[in-house]
Amino acid sequence: MDDNVIPLVQPKRDEEKLLNVTVTDRKEYAQQRCKHRAVEADETNRVIRCLNCGCVVDPFEHILRCAIDGEHIVTEIMQLHRRRDEMRESVASLEREEKNAKARLRSARTLILFAENDLKNVEQGVKQ
Repeated sequence: MDDNVIPLVQPKRDEEKLLNVTVTDRKEYAQQRCKHRAVEADETNRVIRCLNCGCVVDPFEHILRCAIDGEHIVTEIMQLHRRRDEMRESVASLEREEKNAKARLRSARTLILFAENDLKNVEQGVKQ
């Protein structure tokens, strides 16, 4: 009976041989999530290192991020200038409306005084 049994042998898998690159010193989770906002430039070793997580930062990526952040800042400044100008126009318009309202109020008070004066004159004319 043993002669009829054929053992199934799994061949050894050679996936590891397919790779010609070995990754070492993988970044920790905190290093992967870090935005690398605070960096130091090591002039001697020509390396940019993150002060938060200690990773070496790609210089081009750092410069690109700084440029993009600068563009966002300039855009925000321009939006704030436009908003300031709109608010100044709005305030000037409100000041004109206030001035006109005060003039209408003065005119109405004057008309009331004239009407009261005319009423007083009519009442005195009737009494005589």
